[in-house]
Amino acid sequence: MAVVTPIKRAAKPAAAAKPAAPKAAAPRVATPKVATAPAAQLTLSSKNYSSWSLRGWLLVRFAGLPFTEAMVATDDADARRELLLLAPSIRVPCLTHDGARVWNTLAIAQYLDEINPQAGLLPTERIARAHCRSVSGEMNSGFANLRSALPMNLKAHFPKHKIWAGAQPDIDRIAEIWTECLATYGGPFLFGARRTMADAM
Repeated sequence: MAVVTPIKRAAKPAAAAKPAAPKAAAPRVATPKVATAPAAQLTLSSKNYSSWSLRGWLLVRFAGLPFTEAMVATDDADARRELLLLAPSIRVPCLTHDGARVWNTLAIAQYLDEINPQAGLLPTERIARAHCRSVSGEMNSGFANLRSALPMNLKAHFPKHKIWAGAQPDIDRIAEIWTECLATYGGPFLFGARRTMADAM
Protein backbone atom coordinates (compact mmCIF):
# COMPACT_ATOMS: atom_id res chain seq x y z
CA MET A 1 0.00 0.00 0.00
CA ALA A 2 1.43 3.25 -1.08
CA VAL A 3 1.98 5.90 1.63
CA VAL A 4 0.95 9.38 0.59
CA THR A 5 3.03 12.07 2.20
CA PRO A 6 1.09 15.31 2.61
CA ILE A 7 2.68 18.29 0.98
CA LYS A 8 3.31 21.14 3.43
CA ARG A 9 2.55 24.50 1.98
CA ALA A 10 4.95 27.27 2.88
CA ALA A 11 3.40 29.87 5.13
CA LYS A 12 2.93 33.31 3.64
CA PRO A 13 5.41 35.78 5.03
CA ALA A 14 3.86 38.20 7.51
CA ALA A 15 3.18 41.60 6.13
CA ALA A 16 5.68 44.17 7.27
CA ALA A 17 4.30 46.41 9.98
CA LYS A 18 3.48 49.85 8.74
CA PRO A 19 5.45 52.53 10.50
CA ALA A 20 3.32 54.46 12.94
CA ALA A 21 2.30 57.85 11.74
CA PRO A 22 4.13 60.54 13.63
CA LYS A 23 2.01 62.12 16.31
CA ALA A 24 1.06 65.64 15.62
CA ALA A 25 2.92 68.03 17.89
CA ALA A 26 0.74 69.61 20.51
CA PRO A 27 0.08 73.24 19.70
CA ARG A 28 2.11 75.61 21.79
CA VAL A 29 0.07 77.67 24.15
CA ALA A 30 1.47 81.09 24.78
CA THR A 31 2.12 81.66 28.47
CA PRO A 32 0.40 84.82 29.52
CA LYS A 33 2.75 87.40 30.90
CA VAL A 34 1.84 88.46 34.38
CA ALA A 35 1.98 92.19 34.75
CA THR A 36 4.07 93.08 37.78
CA ALA A 37 4.43 96.46 39.36
CA PRO A 38 7.86 98.00 39.03
CA ALA A 39 10.09 97.85 42.07
CA ALA A 40 9.59 100.65 44.55
CA GLN A 41 12.24 103.31 45.01
CA LEU A 42 12.71 105.34 48.15
CA THR A 43 14.52 108.64 47.74
CA LEU A 44 16.07 109.70 51.01
CA SER A 45 19.01 111.38 52.63
CA SER A 46 21.09 110.03 55.51
CA LYS A 47 19.46 107.52 57.86
CA ASN A 48 22.00 108.58 60.48
CA TYR A 49 21.18 112.29 60.51
CA SER A 50 17.65 112.62 59.10
CA SER A 51 14.78 111.37 61.23
CA TRP A 52 12.44 111.92 58.27
CA SER A 53 14.46 109.62 56.04
CA LEU A 54 14.81 106.98 58.74
CA ARG A 55 11.04 107.00 59.34
CA GLY A 56 10.30 106.50 55.67
CA TRP A 57 12.83 103.69 55.48
CA LEU A 58 11.36 101.97 58.54
CA LEU A 59 7.82 102.29 57.20
CA VAL A 60 8.68 100.63 53.90
CA ARG A 61 10.53 97.87 55.75
CA PHE A 62 7.61 97.35 58.15
CA ALA A 63 5.25 97.10 55.16
CA GLY A 64 7.37 94.37 53.56
CA LEU A 65 7.60 96.21 50.24
CA PRO A 66 10.75 95.41 48.20
CA PHE A 67 12.50 98.65 47.32
CA THR A 68 15.73 100.27 46.28
CA GLU A 69 17.28 103.32 47.88
CA ALA A 70 18.25 106.51 46.07
CA MET A 71 20.48 108.52 48.37
CA VAL A 72 20.53 112.29 47.87
CA ALA A 73 22.49 114.89 49.84
CA THR A 74 20.01 117.74 50.23
CA ASP A 75 22.72 120.28 51.12
CA ASP A 76 24.37 119.87 47.70
CA ALA A 77 23.04 122.22 44.98
CA ASP A 78 23.25 119.64 42.19
CA ALA A 79 21.67 117.02 44.41
CA ARG A 80 18.82 119.39 45.27
CA ARG A 81 18.07 119.90 41.57
CA GLU A 82 18.11 116.13 41.09
CA LEU A 83 15.85 115.67 44.07
CA LEU A 84 13.28 118.10 42.71
CA LEU A 85 13.07 115.92 39.60
CA LEU A 86 12.37 112.89 41.78
CA ALA A 87 10.05 114.47 44.31
CA PRO A 88 7.62 117.38 43.93
CA SER A 89 8.73 118.53 47.37
CA ILE A 90 12.30 119.14 48.42
CA ARG A 91 11.57 117.06 51.48
CA VAL A 92 12.66 113.49 51.68
CA PRO A 93 11.75 110.70 51.85
CA CYS A 94 9.78 110.22 48.66
CA LEU A 95 8.39 106.82 47.70
CA THR A 96 7.92 105.98 44.02
CA HIS A 97 5.82 102.86 43.42
CA ASP A 98 3.61 101.61 40.59
CA GLY A 99 3.08 105.07 39.09
CA ALA A 100 2.57 106.82 42.43
CA ARG A 101 4.93 109.32 44.02
CA VAL A 102 4.33 109.85 47.72
CA TRP A 103 6.27 112.20 49.98
CA ASN A 104 5.83 113.13 53.65
CA THR A 105 6.23 110.26 56.09
CA LEU A 106 2.60 110.24 57.21
CA ALA A 107 1.37 110.08 53.60
CA ILE A 108 3.83 107.26 52.90
CA ALA A 109 2.55 105.38 55.95
CA GLN A 110 -1.07 105.70 54.83
CA TYR A 111 -0.22 104.66 51.27
CA LEU A 112 1.63 101.57 52.48
CA ASP A 113 -1.30 100.62 54.70
CA GLU A 114 -3.64 100.90 51.70
CA ILE A 115 -1.58 98.62 49.45
CA ASN A 116 -0.77 96.09 52.16
CA PRO A 117 -3.13 96.25 55.14
CA GLN A 118 -1.93 92.80 56.24
CA ALA A 119 1.36 94.39 57.28
CA GLY A 120 -0.43 95.87 60.29
CA LEU A 121 0.79 99.45 60.01
CA LEU A 122 -2.53 100.35 61.62
CA PRO A 123 -4.20 98.28 64.35
CA THR A 124 -7.32 96.33 63.41
CA GLU A 125 -9.51 97.64 66.23
CA ARG A 126 -11.28 100.94 65.50
CA ILE A 127 -10.35 102.87 68.64
CA ALA A 128 -6.74 101.70 68.53
CA ARG A 129 -6.54 102.70 64.85
CA ALA A 130 -7.76 106.20 65.68
CA HIS A 131 -5.27 106.45 68.53
CA CYS A 132 -2.42 105.26 66.30
CA ARG A 133 -3.32 107.80 63.62
CA SER A 134 -3.36 110.60 66.20
CA VAL A 135 0.01 109.66 67.68
CA SER A 136 1.57 109.36 64.22
CA GLY A 137 0.14 112.70 63.12
CA GLU A 138 1.35 114.44 66.26
CA MET A 139 4.87 113.12 65.76
CA ASN A 140 4.83 114.02 62.08
CA SER A 141 3.82 117.66 62.58
CA GLY A 142 4.87 118.53 66.11
CA PHE A 143 7.87 118.71 68.43
CA ALA A 144 9.59 121.55 66.57
CA ASN A 145 11.55 122.65 69.65
CA LEU A 146 12.93 119.15 70.14
CA ARG A 147 14.01 118.92 66.50
CA SER A 148 15.79 122.28 66.71
CA ALA A 149 17.54 121.65 70.01
CA LEU A 150 18.36 117.98 69.55
CA PRO A 151 18.69 117.10 65.86
CA MET A 152 19.18 113.41 65.16
CA ASN A 153 22.70 112.02 65.07
CA LEU A 154 22.88 108.26 65.59
CA LYS A 155 26.68 108.28 65.45
CA ALA A 156 27.13 110.78 68.28
CA HIS A 157 26.99 110.28 72.04
CA PHE A 158 26.62 113.26 74.36
CA PRO A 159 25.69 111.92 77.82
CA LYS A 160 26.14 115.34 79.51
CA HIS A 161 24.51 117.44 76.81
CA LYS A 162 22.46 120.25 78.30
CA ILE A 163 18.84 120.16 77.19
CA TRP A 164 17.39 123.48 76.11
CA ALA A 165 14.39 124.47 78.22
CA GLY A 166 12.16 124.76 75.17
CA ALA A 167 12.76 121.12 74.24
CA GLN A 168 11.88 119.64 77.63
CA PRO A 169 8.08 119.87 77.20
CA ASP A 170 8.41 117.99 73.90
CA ILE A 171 10.46 115.28 75.61
CA ASP A 172 7.90 115.01 78.40
CA ARG A 173 5.06 114.72 75.89
CA ILE A 174 6.81 111.90 74.00
CA ALA A 175 7.42 110.05 77.27
CA GLU A 176 3.74 110.51 78.11
CA ILE A 177 2.68 109.03 74.75
CA TRP A 178 4.94 106.03 75.15
CA THR A 179 3.83 105.38 78.74
CA GLU A 180 0.14 105.62 77.85
CA CYS A 181 0.41 103.36 74.81
CA LEU A 182 2.46 100.68 76.55
CA ALA A 183 0.09 100.67 79.52
CA THR A 184 -3.03 100.56 77.32
CA TYR A 185 -1.98 97.97 74.75
CA GLY A 186 0.51 95.88 76.71
CA GLY A 187 3.58 96.27 74.47
CA PRO A 188 6.15 95.34 73.44
CA PHE A 189 5.35 97.89 70.69
CA LEU A 190 3.29 101.04 71.17
CA PHE A 191 0.06 99.37 70.04
CA GLY A 192 0.59 95.82 71.20
CA ALA A 193 2.30 92.79 69.71
CA ARG A 194 2.76 94.21 66.21
CA ARG A 195 4.76 97.23 65.15
CA THR A 196 2.70 99.98 63.57
CA MET A 197 3.32 103.27 61.79
CA ALA A 198 3.53 104.94 65.20
CA ASP A 199 6.64 102.91 66.06
CA ALA A 200 8.33 104.09 62.87
CA MET A 201 7.55 107.71 63.68
